[in-house]
Amino acid sequence: MTAPFILYGNVNSQPATRIALFFRLAGIPFQYRHLDLRAGQQKSPEYQVINRFGRVPTLVHGDHSISESSVILTYLAEQTGQFGGRDEAEKLRLAEWLSWLADVLLPVQRARAVRKFNGDANALPWLDGAAASGLTLFDQHLAGHSYIQSERLTIADIFALPWIDLLSESGIEEKDYPNVKAWADRIRAQPGYKPQYELMPQADAEC
Repeated sequence: MTAPFILYGNVNSQPATRIALFFRLAGIPFQYRHLDLRAGQQKSPEYQVINRFGRVPTLVHGDHSISESSVILTYLAEQTGQFGGRDEAEKLRLAEWLSWLADVLLPVQRARAVRKFNGDANALPWLDGAAASGLTLFDQHLAGHSYIQSERLTIADIFALPWIDLLSESGIEEKDYPNVKAWADRIRAQPGYKPQYELMPQADAEC
């Protein structure tokens, strides 16, 4: 049977990895459509019909075309009943976490982008400092907690993990943040987990 979910992404995209990771951890099949970002395929008129921002990921499900990984994860949690809030109060807490993580851990992603894709090295001192500050806050929160929101895996964890999974590409030692490392290792032990470059196809695929 054809999978009802279609994910557009790229192997280097951490936001797209979040969505593929959700599907793998949930055991849900999906169709994958690879976009060549270097060739600018994400800016093509055809693609911008489904994603006006011209970036990845995009999730197509029935009549819906959804962009931005936090919105997609929230939608998938509602549609599948997995990894979301168990009541309205917890749904609000998860929305808060998604916003907080996107702000506090974004410098980790920016530092990776500069180092891996030859960005402006002049920005690295600020990015490295901001990344260390954000990771310290995250590490402090995770002290005594198995997962971000509760003692179970949620979309907040799935949102954050790709940034942590490739910390070395950001020039950061995971061991310097022991609570973050222990949290990430719990997710890595989950059935269905694979690291980004194994998880993400490099061509169109049925997953």
